[in-house]
Formats: sequence, C-alpha cells, structure tokens
Amino acid sequence: MFNKIYEKKEFMVFPIKKGYVIYNSKKDFSDGHTHLRNFNSAKMAIDLVVNKKIPKSTNFYYLTSLIRIAQDEDYIDKIEGLIETRKSKGKKKNYYNNNYCYR
Repeated sequence: MFNKIYEKKEFMVFPIKKGYVIYNSKKDFSDGHTHLRNFNSAKMAIDLVVNKKIPKSTNFYYLTSLIRIAQDEDYIDKIEGLIETRKSKGKKKNYYNNNYCYR
C-alpha cells in the first residue's frame, strides 16, 4: 500500500504526492490520520503527541492534526481549549501609525 519512511511507537509516516500522511495504528485510518506537507512537521507532530506537549505558536490546521492522531482525552481537551481561546480572541488589528505622514 504505502512505503513507510518513519515510525515511532504506534505512529507511522507515509509519503504521498504533495506531502506526508501520519497514521496512528491504534485508531481507525479514517479517524487516526492527518496530512502534512513537511516531513519535519510530521516528525514534530508525532513527538508532540508522544510527549503530550502543546505547541505555542501554530495554526489551527496543525492543532487539528494533533487532535486527529492523539488518543489521550486530556491532551485532546487541552488542545481544543487552546483552539477555542484563540478563536474567541479573534484576529489582531493592523497597526496604524497616526504620526506617520502618508503621501
């Protein structure tokens, strides 16, 4: 089926056309896999889930990917809480310097 290029515990990484698939073998494939474009991001995602670390500065897609491959409910709840917090804060306003003369 796929050529496995990386494995750590129950996680496997497979190359695809435009990136990589991370699969947690303890979950169904439809629920326990995610797609990432960078191999180093895929390895980091596995390390984050194995060590139950929450990244501080990542986008919603990456956080959702961590949720998809994780099994620990406490870890998943913490990431979902982080996503909700970021959504409630909203997008930062653009900086506008009043003292600068635009010509």
